[in-house]
Amino acid sequence: MKDKVFCKVCKGDRNHTEIHNIEERGGEEESDFQYIHKFSLIKCNGCDNISFLETYGDTEMFNHVGPYGEQEYYDEKTVYPTYLKKGEEIYYKHHLPKKIRLIYSETISAFKANSSILTAGGLRAIIEAICNHLKISGNNLAERIDGLSKNGHLTTSESKRLHSIRFLGNDALHEMEVPKEEHLYLLLGIINHLLTNLFINDKIMKGKVETMVDTYDEFVRAIENKIEKDMIGKKFTLSEILKKSKRQLTKKNLNDFEDKLIKDLNGGEIKFLKVVKEKDKTFYEVVEKPMLFNFGIN
Repeated sequence: MKDKVFCKVCKGDRNHTEIHNIEERGGEEESDFQYIHKFSLIKCNGCDNISFLETYGDTEMFNHVGPYGEQEYYDEKTVYPTYLKKGEEIYYKHHLPKKIRLIYSETISAFKANSSILTAGGLRAIIEAICNHLKISGNNLAERIDGLSKNGHLTTSESKRLHSIRFLGNDALHEMEVPKEEHLYLLLGIINHLLTNLFINDKIMKGKVETMVDTYDEFVRAIENKIEKDMIGKKFTLSEILKKSKRQLTKKNLNDFEDKLIKDLNGGEIKFLKVVKEKDKTFYEVVEKPMLFNFGIN
């Protein structure tokens, strides 16, 4: 092919090889109007990615150029699947809450279709959806964004960036101002970062690296994962059972969770351990090996 075409994998205009094409030609007999409509299957010469190229041109598509206004014809090229020229779509978006994922996907589709006003409105709607999911209240979106920061979901600097999205969305939806493409890419990056931090990172890290244990259920699973068959009938302190995993708990959580553990053991809610008191120390006798789960707590 003579002209370079955008490759979504290489993220730039690249040389392509045309694998197959179908061409339509037509026009109107009563006028000089003529058109060419071409459909091509193409392969990137750099990465071998396959795309579909639609090319259209007609006798009305020209610009006047030069000192004498000569006609210079052009055609329109559209590559499928549609793509983002600069930014990236979240790869793990299946981890997003359903409603947020729906709005995000529709916003990305609008961006790929060069619908700038709809894209700006979609970015604003994503923030609304985040607030709804996290149950952040407020009389307006400005108050709800501040509420995200006050409730510890994001930093003050991050909340300021979200206000930028609110401003852009308001101008697009209420004033019909078309935002600049470069601004949309910048704000999409902010949204991607926010969604990844709030809903995705913890899920993809689970089972791969150590994370803080901040719920009682995770605490119990941490203990379960440490019990081996050769420990049955023997007594251990909680620290001896948890070993290095103890560092995954704050001191307060460790104390609170141990109090609840003792209560559950004495009440028969948990059966693989038995509480043994010796002087001022608490030991745990291993009664049986629980079913082993691996939830990223080692």
